[in-house]
Amino acid sequence: MHAPSPEMEVLEVAECWRLLRIGHLGRIAVVEPDGSPDLFPVNYVAGADALFLRTAPGAKLDAFAAGRPVAFEIDRENHGDVWSVVVRGRARILDTDAEVEASGVRGLRSAGSWVKNEVVRVDPDRVSGRRFLRASRSAASGSAGVGVSAPASAALAGHAGHDGKPKPIPHLPPRPGGSAV
Repeated sequence: MHAPSPEMEVLEVAECWRLLRIGHLGRIAVVEPDGSPDLFPVNYVAGADALFLRTAPGAKLDAFAAGRPVAFEIDRENHGDVWSVVVRGRARILDTDAEVEASGVRGLRSAGSWVKNEVVRVDPDRVSGRRFLRASRSAASGSAGVGVSAPASAALAGHAGHDGKPKPIPHLPPRPGGSAV
């Protein structure tokens, strides 16, 4: 895990769950039988200590039924700050009406038009999150933007125009040693 810096804040688990509860669209990564990863967008509901989603037969359901590990991620940009929350754990298919009712997925609407009758619970082993602070906020604290040199941070700080439309990113000279920014 990366150490916190003026440009990055490691989120407390409680804050991660708060952010999970305000979202409804994320991505779930599963491990295929050959060991390769696959990633799917999903609508979800965050409960007190687990995530719930609906799915239909296919690769995701097969991975869940096999008990392979999963990772779930959401991210957002908020006033220039960017945050990400990742949940790692196992998913299991709910098989009783009581579990399905308690999950809160009855009101969950899928982006797709097909029927998704299977309800899945993701039980986390680990929940983590990070917030990356916008360049002007971290510059105010005396540091450059995330992973950006001080000259590059200064050049990027004025990226949004007065009309709210983005300005073109200025050309930045190569870093010493010939590598581009």
